[in-house]
Order: sequence, then structure tokens, then C-alpha cells
Amino acid sequence: MNTYSTKKLGEVCDILDNLRKPITKRDREFGPYPYYGATGIQDHVAGYIFDEDLILVGEDGARWGAGENSAYKISGKSWVNNHAHVLRPHRDILLDDWLVYYLNISDLSEYITGTTVKKLNQAKLRSIPIPLPPLAEQKKIVARLEGLLTKIKEAKRLRAEAQEAAKNLLPAELHRIFTQPTTPHKQHPYKLENVGMSSSRSKWEEKELGEIFVFHYGKGLPRSERSESGKYIVYGANGELGRSDRYLINGKGIIIGRKGSAGEITQATGKYWPTDVTYFVTEDKKYDIGFAYYLFKFLNLPQYAVGVKPGINRKEIYGIKIQLPTITEQKKIVVRLDSLSEKIKKLLEYQKSTASDFISLEQSVLHKAFSAKV
Repeated sequence: MNTYSTKKLGEVCDILDNLRKPITKRDREFGPYPYYGATGIQDHVAGYIFDEDLILVGEDGARWGAGENSAYKISGKSWVNNHAHVLRPHRDILLDDWLVYYLNISDLSEYITGTTVKKLNQAKLRSIPIPLPPLAEQKKIVARLEGLLTKIKEAKRLRAEAQEAAKNLLPAELHRIFTQPTTPHKQHPYKLENVGMSSSRSKWEEKELGEIFVFHYGKGLPRSERSESGKYIVYGANGELGRSDRYLINGKGIIIGRKGSAGEITQATGKYWPTDVTYFVTEDKKYDIGFAYYLFKFLNLPQYAVGVKPGINRKEIYGIKIQLPTITEQKKIVVRLDSLSEKIKKLLEYQKSTASDFISLEQSVLHKAFSAKV
């Protein structure tokens, strides 16, 4: 195993910080050239002060932990403000990519000064030791790294696509079951597809939403009556708002955002309190509460929100026409959609867990390239 010699960063790079120049947002003239800061492009401006390949390292307003990417490359005409150090490597002995990879895999926290405002000052930057194998060796290692990291990047892209596809499974199934006209309108009936169930279509009744459901108003609850230790959930327009020792409803229900996040849908059960920014629907012999939940999800109630601070008026949605299957048919549909929802939940949880695996793999690849040879 080779052991590489090291030099301080200030010995292998020109530091061009004296050429930086910040421009206040008020004084910037928009143009074609990127305006860089600690973590990347902050804006585009009409002029430039650099026109070459350079490396920027966050001076303040960045993160300097291992894998937090405090260094990045720039190229061509650009402007850099005073929140990023500007480095020009001595390219006869140091490869740009080698330096960027090494700085980004390194934990630079020991070089950071300040408590309130953390900063990597220039003196500390210059003192960072950089491993310096022969240039040919740097090129080989960087080529291997890029090959491996490209494969990891592709795997991450495929995972993201799979995650997006999983999120779309339920909406797609809702559209398959609840078939709507090409141009939705509250006066046009939303038709329900017979998805292979046993009930006859002749038993489905065309109804207006207001004939089946009653959107009750929630009720205000003072903040003084909410606490983290409360027994019962308090619901707001976005879902769970807090807890309280008081409850308004006891039973299964659906919470619908009336103001704020108008049209957001939350299922509730047991004892709970819907606040005054919500409507709520409770169980009724006319319908299965689970069926109501999926129907509301499909109807996309937020599209009926109006006003500067969008809200939903019950009268606007009560006229929507739907075809209502029998209770037996509704329950079969709910079983089907509940099963699909559970599978989607597990799939998304698994996909989320793999995200950290990819991060760990990237770090492992980078550490292996550097740590054994410094």
C-alpha cells in the first residue's frame, strides 16, 4: 500500500479571495453570468470577474462535515461573492477533482472558527493537509471514483422514479374506479366503474354530494386548552394540530380543511376535536366512512377553494353529482383500496430506508479511495 506525501492546501493552490466582490441584491443587474456564494449559484448578473476553471469552498454559511460538499467546481465566466473562497489548484501536481473529492469527504470541523457565526477563514483553509500522490495516480483514482459514483447516481435516480411511481399508484387506482367526464364540472356526474364487484350497476344511484354527506363545521378550541399531554387529538386544516383533554366527536370521521389547507383530507377515529378551520363528516348508514374518504380524495376538493385566503364553501361542492353503489359494494371497494394503500405505505418506507444506504455507500467509496493512502 502506498503512503502519499501531504502538503498544505495553501502550498498547492493559489487563493484568489482578493478578487472576490459581493453585490447587494438591490445593486445586482440581471444577466447571463452565474453569481456564486458559499453553496452554489445565488443569482445571475450582467458582469463577471472570473473566466476560468476554479474551485470554490464555503467560507461562511456552508457546512463542513464529511460528505456535506463544502467544495465545488465552477467554469467559465462567473462572479463570486465573499462567502466562498476561490482556489486555483497548481495543476502540474494537483487535479481539480482530486481536491474537490478530498475536501468533501473530509470532516473540516476542526478548522472552523466562531460559535454564533461559523467560518472557515483563509488562514485555516491554507493549513488543511492535502494528500498528494503522483498526478497519474490521482487521475486513475478519480476515474474509478467517477465510474462508481455514476452507478450510484443512476441507482438513486431509479429509486426516485420508483418512489414517484409508488406515490401515483393510489391516484391511478382512484381514477380507474371513480371515472369522471373529460371536462369535470359539478353538474356532471362522476361515474363509478364496476371494478369486477358483484353488485349490479342498476343498484347504483345518482346523487348530489349534499344528499349523502353533511359537512359539519368544526369548532374553535382555545390554545389554553391544548397540551402535549392531552388525551385526544385536535385536528386543524393540515391534520393533527395538537392534543387536548376535551373532545368534540367520538367515532369514525373525516376531517376536511375548510380554511388554510383547504380540501386536505384526514381520517379520524375515537375521540377527537375538529377545529374551526375544518369541516368534518361522520359515519352514516347511507355510506361507508372509508368509501367517503376515498371518494373525497378522488374529487380533489382543493379545486373548489376560492378567495384570497382560499376556503371551501359547502354549497360549491354539494351540487357535485356522483353514482353511489350499495353499501356492500362500497365496503368491497374500501377493502381493495385499503390493501393497496398499505402496500404503497410499506413500499415507500422501504424506498426511504434505501436513501440512507446510498449515502453510506457513497461515503464508503470515497473513504476507501483516500483514507488508506494518506
